[in-house]
Amino acid sequence: MEIVRDKEIVEAFNYGLPPRDQEIKQKIQINFSPLESTDPNYPKVNSIMGVRFEFVLPFDAFIVSGTVSQVNHVVNRQIRNQSDMNEAEANEMVAPLFRLVERMIYEITEIALDQPGIKVNFASPAAQ
Repeated sequence: MEIVRDKEIVEAFNYGLPPRDQEIKQKIQINFSPLESTDPNYPKVNSIMGVRFEFVLPFDAFIVSGTVSQVNHVVNRQIRNQSDMNEAEANEMVAPLFRLVERMIYEITEIALDQPGIKVNFASPAAQ
């Protein structure tokens, strides 16, 4: 699958202390949304897919949460919904967002905790 990607967008990113009296549950949600081009010259054989990754990741000493997104142009292929892709293709489409969040978590924890950053890995073992 050939993908031409727009720049990733960080819609929100938060690092904070966990609330004392409340248990925070981990949340990882990935949404794929077909988009339409407003350009009449956009190739009809291509598809546009918006990908949005929302997360809440509680750790012992802090919580990180946020939303990142990206618009992907799939060349010479019609994709109307997530079921038009297999698991490997869906993983390929979301991979840059995973890498972006992994890097942000590493960098912010390195700064905030004044020690080597925390490494997280969203990729499945089969995708590595």
